[in-house]
Amino acid sequence: MTPQIKLIGFPQPGRLEPTRLALAVGGIKFEDSCISREQWGEMKPKVTPLQMPLMEIDGKRASQSIAMLRYACKLSKVDGKPLYPEDAFEALLVDEFVDKVGDMLVPMLHTFSIADEAAKMAARAAVMKKGGDVEKWAAHIDEIMGKSKSGYVYFDRLTMADLTIFTMMWIFQTGFLDGVPKDCLDHLKHIAAHKKKIASLPAVKEYYKDAKDVQIFYKC
Repeated sequence: MTPQIKLIGFPQPGRLEPTRLALAVGGIKFEDSCISREQWGEMKPKVTPLQMPLMEIDGKRASQSIAMLRYACKLSKVDGKPLYPEDAFEALLVDEFVDKVGDMLVPMLHTFSIADEAAKMAARAAVMKKGGDVEKWAAHIDEIMGKSKSGYVYFDRLTMADLTIFTMMWIFQTGFLDGVPKDCLDHLKHIAAHKKKIASLPAVKEYYKDAKDVQIFYKC
């Protein structure tokens, strides 16, 4: 029996977006409870754990975005196969790739704590330039994706790896962040081709058909 799932997070894509999409493409119903940062400020002292996003499964609460995503991908199947591989080595490759996407994000996340605006913009320019800490990881990921003949990251099928890179590139390619031009990673052709492929999948198109604001990035 499919569990009752509730996701609690901010409306922006962020770290919850891969989980939302995993459940959607697998045809698993879920409640998407989007809250404002002001609401979170009021909730935070009253909830355990003290972090977002959150997932409730039949009333039981869990956190940690990658753990939540992995759970959703174990439940969700496309063409009879779960989005998280059952084969141990395939699962290792998918986890490795997802961790690399996380490593790509870290240098940019570090810039959020820089108080001086000029210093923040300089730091963002440094990590995004050719050979910078973000671009270097993105180029490595692009190289991995270039080895695929099917357009999917691995195994000629949709997996957690595809949903992760597809949903997380928005932070660099929408102009959402000051100091990060949305064309800064356009030279990575395999990532660009992959985005078009995933965005064109019927289940993905259906999920984002009414997308607004930065979520328009996910429409083909």
